[in-house]
Amino acid sequence: MTATLQAPPAAHRPEIAHVGVPGLRLVRSELRKITTTNAWWLFGIASLVFTGLALFINMSEAAQHIARARDTAAVFKPGRGMGAAEVAAARAEFAQLHDLHLQAVNAAGNIFTSGQFFGLLLVMLLGALVITNEFQYQTATATFLTTPQRTRVVLGKLLAVLGLGFVFWLVSRAVSLAAGLVFFDNLGLTNSLGEWPVQRAVIFNLVAYLLWALLGFGLGTLIHSQIGAVVTAMVVYLGGFVGGMGVFNLIRAYLIHGDWVLTSAVVMPSIASQVMVSPEKLYPQAASWWVGVLVLTGWALVAGAIGVVLNRRRDIA
Repeated sequence: MTATLQAPPAAHRPEIAHVGVPGLRLVRSELRKITTTNAWWLFGIASLVFTGLALFINMSEAAQHIARARDTAAVFKPGRGMGAAEVAAARAEFAQLHDLHLQAVNAAGNIFTSGQFFGLLLVMLLGALVITNEFQYQTATATFLTTPQRTRVVLGKLLAVLGLGFVFWLVSRAVSLAAGLVFFDNLGLTNSLGEWPVQRAVIFNLVAYLLWALLGFGLGTLIHSQIGAVVTAMVVYLGGFVGGMGVFNLIRAYLIHGDWVLTSAVVMPSIASQVMVSPEKLYPQAASWWVGVLVLTGWALVAGAIGVVLNRRRDIA
């Protein structure tokens, strides 16, 4: 007779409950990855410097425009040889330049959104770095193996990118708001914060920061090289505005003679961004501000969707 030895039953392992919201832990993890590098504070300093320079320029121009609008002795004098239509256009321009309320509103919109041109570029670069850092420091494999549900990881990155965009917007707007309030108080003018064009400029300035951060995220997904992503982002942003307007002006001058050609330049994301945050028309033939909102939103959603799909499907071995 033989006896069969049976192994003792395995001890029951107690289940340890997760603490906190999983999604928030992923967002904190992504933010920690960014703050452990030098990029975030270097970009933060650059954002403050650009905001300060933009404030100085915008305030100088605003002071000149407001002083001219306050000149009650100015009289409209049409130039010699001007036709009736030219005289009417010149008179309308003169009236706008000497409309104190209009000049104060335009000045407020520019001052309270100071630093946005380069600030948007910086958040776009940060959005790209959130992705490219994973491949630069070879942490992508560990990230996805630690959290196999890639959708959650990608959404965590997206929320972290949007959070960074919001923080950069908030700090820049706090600085420009404080400086702007002092500026208008010294001139004895209302700050125009109750005017819709100024409110729209500030609100959609925030939207622009979030959308450009999302665009950077999508770009970083397409280009893993950190240098390549940074260079491409700068070309897309800076070249898209300067070069884009140049191309559309050439088309209008030599190929298609119509103002709608310049209006259609809003399809470029850089131009759409400037159109939607400007308190007044960016240029005479510019599209309406809401068109800029729709165009930039479309570009950002496409970039974000590409980023989600590629990160979920890409081989990380």
